[in-house]
Amino acid sequence: MKGIGLCAIFSRQGDWAFDYALTLARHHKTKLNIFHFLESPYALRRDVVFVDADKKETAAVSPELIAKKDKEMRELFDDRLGDYVDVGFRLCEGNDEWELRKCFRKGDYEVLVVGYKGKGAAFGGTTTIEAFASKFKGPVVLIGPDTPDSFYLNEPARERLSDLLIPDGKWKPLAQ
Repeated sequence: MKGIGLCAIFSRQGDWAFDYALTLARHHKTKLNIFHFLESPYALRRDVVFVDADKKETAAVSPELIAKKDKEMRELFDDRLGDYVDVGFRLCEGNDEWELRKCFRKGDYEVLVVGYKGKGAAFGGTTTIEAFASKFKGPVVLIGPDTPDSFYLNEPARERLSDLLIPDGKWKPLAQ
């Protein structure tokens, strides 16, 4: 396996997804690529983004803001990564779906792990997490929504089940 992709979301499901992605990366001795998307109050424009967790304060995207957010993201994950150093961070300003597909096609990762907040959860501002994962050409593993050992897999992930370290009976096919 060439790499594991993690779409970082800051929630308990996101924490579970991180733990699973790190375990998978360690097992396969491969790079863990952590993607985080700056959220915008606008569906199409990405030149203004939220800067606080409550999504009340916005700011124009600038090199200084990107540097600040990148540093915050690295510091947030640093302790949790422990001694694992084969990690890449990517702070993305663009559309979630497009960026993740582009990085998959480039070979940055082979499996994408995402915290699953719940059925119908918004993803990328234009679709649901189920629709995104179902259409994605590569393996997608959704973790949650209620327990850290609940896995939802798209079709390509089911084809690579032996690589995913998921115990029998702990996964379900992703339904739209």
